[in-house]
Amino acid sequence: MMQQNSQNENLYDLFGALCNETITTEQHLMLEKILAEDAEARRDYFNYLELHLNLERLHDEQPETEIDFHFHAQTIPNFQEKVSSKNTFTTTQSLWLMVTAICATIVGSFLFLNLKPSTPTQISQVETSPKNISVAEVTQTAAVRFADGAPVLKVGSPIETYQEYAISAGQVQIVFSNGAEVILTGPAVFESGGIEHLAIRYGACSVYAPEGAEGFTVETPLSNVVDYGTRFSVNVSEAGNTDVQVIEGETDVRPIKRDDNSGITAKRLTKGMAQRLTTNNGLVVDQIPFDSHQYVSTLPDRVISYTTTVGPRRKAEDLTSVTIQRGGTAYQYAVEDLIGIELTHYKGSSFLTRNDGIDPATDGNPLTLRRHLLDQDRSLLTGVVNPSGSTTPLTAPPVMNEVEDPNQPNTPGMAIRFREPVINDAGPDIVLFDLQVIVHTTAGDAFYATPLPFASKRKTHKIEQFDIDLASPEAKSLEKFWLHIFNNKQKSGISSRNELETALGNGGNLHIVGAKALAVGIDLSDLGFAEGETVEGLFLQDAQDNADIIDPVFIAGLPPLKRPKK
Repeated sequence: MMQQNSQNENLYDLFGALCNETITTEQHLMLEKILAEDAEARRDYFNYLELHLNLERLHDEQPETEIDFHFHAQTIPNFQEKVSSKNTFTTTQSLWLMVTAICATIVGSFLFLNLKPSTPTQISQVETSPKNISVAEVTQTAAVRFADGAPVLKVGSPIETYQEYAISAGQVQIVFSNGAEVILTGPAVFESGGIEHLAIRYGACSVYAPEGAEGFTVETPLSNVVDYGTRFSVNVSEAGNTDVQVIEGETDVRPIKRDDNSGITAKRLTKGMAQRLTTNNGLVVDQIPFDSHQYVSTLPDRVISYTTTVGPRRKAEDLTSVTIQRGGTAYQYAVEDLIGIELTHYKGSSFLTRNDGIDPATDGNPLTLRRHLLDQDRSLLTGVVNPSGSTTPLTAPPVMNEVEDPNQPNTPGMAIRFREPVINDAGPDIVLFDLQVIVHTTAGDAFYATPLPFASKRKTHKIEQFDIDLASPEAKSLEKFWLHIFNNKQKSGISSRNELETALGNGGNLHIVGAKALAVGIDLSDLGFAEGETVEGLFLQDAQDNADIIDPVFIAGLPPLKRPKK
């Protein structure tokens, strides 16, 4: 029984972390596994979500308004014999219960504190810890994961002195106030003691110290690497063994002596030199072959971040801008500057609307269409979603009739046409946003992207990892939305764009479980395009690798890069 209680307590801790948006990657995976295997846990999960939503609704209402709470009997079975079958409380009654509980807590705390024997304060024994000061700032992250319990860093986060940080995967770029730039690659553990100091306990870092940042020091368990205006990399193993590679300029590698009689002294390393420090009954210093690939000069091209409007719950609604690294340089694009799309084909099962639940097909306005939820708005809450897919990529032109021919069925998936051709330039050329429910796959739902018109010389590209995924600190939580599912007797949903506008929907339901907006950049080079070539459209298919299906809510092309005239 005690073990069962402990399991239930752990399960509800996971529910709480999910609703409070403090859930870690490890907890997220654990919850996914439990819900997939345990039907009783799934029932408890939905009961918890309903209770959580009811409480939020109470909070959002005016104090004068009376709201009914309806609790499921299985959620609180012990109350069945004590209350009527209609478990209803008004706001006034709920507030009185809350006030009574708070008063009881205060009285209990007062009695407890006064019953405890007083202990005189011994000021002389109080130690003053160093004051945390911000010495650097996070400027970029890429597919970063943080160790359990470690501070979460996102673009703009300060790096404070005497604070240990730990990343389990991915990369973080930080810039110190003296101009020194550092890229850390996970897994890595680090902290800083000041504007000219970085301690690497474990992992790899690449340092660029421009003019004015001379003297910047990277401390490792076995050495202090002092910069003299250079680029260098440091890699520290779990045992503390340290590799130093100098890309350009000069550094001093100053071993930390464990024995005053060791005779080991500091060594000046210049461009193309490398050194390894290890322990073997004392400190050992060896020259090693130079490897320039150890140095990371920039994070990969990708979607870095995005901005949105916020709704009544202070969560994201409409896209306003997106920042994307292309060819090693970050560019911020206002949503007005992106290349729009037209939805030209759809074979799938559902669409999303805002929290008002209004279906464009039944709103009385003939000018509003369901396809416009994707191709004519900037909302990250709306879209034509859950397109069908395939476990294998396209090998022939897709069939995309406006009305499906039973003798030649339409190809599962969706097609878009850009309002002007998109040019293959440096880095990503297209950006796609996906609405991802927070208990689904962390990396995002895998999908295939095939260029249109279809050509054998082109490639279908499978995207399995979003640049901004569920675990990314840059992923924004979304406002509430409605899910509309087509009332088709066949499980396959609808089969054409014409049906998208005419098929009967289920009226929609408020989606209770929270979601975030994920983003990924698509490079036309991965689809077989040479630099400067253009694409007219894309065919998108879910990869059918699990029960979850991609939910595109915004797709756009990027304008060509402006280069100085020769």
